Amino acid sequence: MRLIISPDAAELGLSHARAWLVEAETPLLDGSGIAPDDALRLASADAHPVPAGYAELLAALGHPGTVPAGERLRELVRTRGWRSIGAVVDAINVATLRHGGGIGLHRLDHAELTADCVVTRARGTERIVPAFSTRSRPVPGGDLVYGLREDEPFAWLGRRDCDAADRQLTETSRLVLLVVLGCPGQDGSHTEAIGATISDLLRSLRPDAGLTALATVSGEAS
Repeated sequence: MRLIISPDAAELGLSHARAWLVEAETPLLDGSGIAPDDALRLASADAHPVPAGYAELLAALGHPGTVPAGERLRELVRTRGWRSIGAVVDAINVATLRHGGGIGLHRLDHAELTADCVVTRARGTERIVPAFSTRSRPVPGGDLVYGLREDEPFAWLGRRDCDAADRQLTETSRLVLLVVLGCPGQDGSHTEAIGATISDLLRSLRPDAGLTALATVSGEAS
């Protein structure tokens, strides 16, 4: 599996998107999470402002004023407090809080490892059932999507920012795909730092979970 950045997505400044596979012999939703005090301490360590490029990306997609995912999570934790979901999801949320960039988390089947994950702009034929929903929604043409198959996106970034419900982790999931799109104005050090934070946290929280980086190919047609 590779992460393919299509030419139209590369033109948006997403050439430095990165992705990783996380796999374990036991379900990834098992294991203790991060306590609130520890989560806030870890998130504040070497914390960065939310890069302006995330808002610029949404504006370039035609959605100025939409709040980026990293900024939304910071506000949610500030107002509601930290809520642990489990080691893997907690590690991703800490990385989002620390670096300000949204992270996609998607369940995979081993048979899908021969396919590539393609980041591209929607044609307008795609539909997605957002996580925690049962209602299918159309994805407007020009918004940002990625996934393994046409018209079945794992995630949608535009007026809404959501992952697909049928790719959420289940109690038996042992293989997942992490995707960090990054944003205009940031080079590969931003997305690599997000991956490094997740890797460090998983080593202590779930040492049995291996993290494998995918090759990124930028500017290749899907």
